[in-house]
Order: sequence, then C-alpha cells, then structure tokens
Amino acid sequence: MGVTRQFVEAGYTLADYDTILLTHLHSDHCLELGPLLHTTWVSSPMRKIEIFGPDGLQKHVDSFFSAMSFDIEMRIADERQQDPRDMFVCTEFGEGAVLKDDLVEVEALRVVHPPLTDTFALKIRGAGKTVVFSADTCYFPPLAEFARGADVLVHEIMHRAGAERMCERLKAIKPNLMAHMIAAHTPGDDVGRIATAAGVGHLVVQHFTPSDDPETGPEEFAALVRQTWDGPLTVGHDLAVITF
Repeated sequence: MGVTRQFVEAGYTLADYDTILLTHLHSDHCLELGPLLHTTWVSSPMRKIEIFGPDGLQKHVDSFFSAMSFDIEMRIADERQQDPRDMFVCTEFGEGAVLKDDLVEVEALRVVHPPLTDTFALKIRGAGKTVVFSADTCYFPPLAEFARGADVLVHEIMHRAGAERMCERLKAIKPNLMAHMIAAHTPGDDVGRIATAAGVGHLVVQHFTPSDDPETGPEEFAALVRQTWDGPLTVGHDLAVITF
C-alpha cells in the first residue's frame, strides 16, 4: 500500500519514470498500479510509459481506466488533458527476454507460486551490474542458476513459526492460508541456500511473511538466513537504499 506516496518520499517525482515491471498479478503487487498511473497522468508531462507484466496485465489496466471513466472524461473535457489511455502501453511477457533498451536488459524466469502459473523472477542488467528479483516463490533451485553471480539478489522470505501464528489468527477467514504459505513462499534458511548456490554479491530480503507478528522482526528473519548464508545481508525496510 502507498506505492505512489513512497515513490515521492524516496525523492523522485512522477515525471522521473517511464517503465514499470510487474512480477505477477497478486493484489499486493498490483493493487495500486492504477492509482499510480492516474496520479502520474494528472500531475506530470504526457509521455510514453511502458508497463511490463504477465498475462492479464492489459485487462487489469483497462478495467481500472473503465472504473475511472467518469473522472477521466470530465478531466479531458474540463482541463483539456489528453486521454491517459494513450500514455500507457502494456506488454505481456512470458519466460525469457522482456525488454532491452539503451539502459537495461531484462529477462524473466517462471518461478513456483501456486495457484498462479504466471509469476516471474526478473533479472535486470545495466551499467555492468546485475540485480535479480525473486518475485514470490517457494524454494526453487533453478533460481540460483538464474541469479548466478548477480551483484544483488532481492528475495522474498518466510518465517515458518511466525507464519503459523499468523495463519492461526486468520483461520476463521482463511482456513487454507498455511497450506498456501508452505506451497508458495520460501523459508529463510532456503533463501540463504539460493544466495549461496548463486554466489551473489549481496542478499536483500523483503516481502516478509509474516509482516505483523510481534515475535518476528528483522533479527529473527536475519537469523534464519544466517544459517545458510554468510555474505552481505540487508533486511529490507521502507525507503531502503541498496548500493553497489
């Protein structure tokens, strides 16, 4: 939540980007895509912004603009703005090459995050550096080969005991939640195994499961990873800056 505000809090303006990459279409990864696009449209210069994501991306964006059609048509008529649907270009990708331009080259690897079939780790190369984002995934050894030698690996992480406490609290409304967590997310010691096998320069953990358990904080997540990883480690937090 709050992606547009956090982008500005990080020191950027909404005129500072022209590309968006989505790993998959679970709500916690795309819920605020529409508000980001709309706020960009009403507050920054018209330009081409490319959005890359899995199958269903175009429908997601079209549906948002359809929901906002009253506001959009009013602003076009009253403020003489150009149509936002001419500003954003969606490209749906599968495994393999995603994009290549003068700055970066992006490649995708399908990972295991059931019940979704289209969830992709992303490898971004540019300026002689490589960053890999795991996306959401269970322990997936092919990811180590995909990330081999990367300068930075940003990987999701699950604390099993904390996840069990979370699922117990939520069992009345999500009785199958723990089964999903086991099948679709990576325990901290397995995150370390991926980083070690890949020989990455720096491991960053984020997308914490759980994120609201009073007994599970940064130290507990780090301790899990340290069982199997002895290299540079950052436990992510809002507005963290990762340097090469």
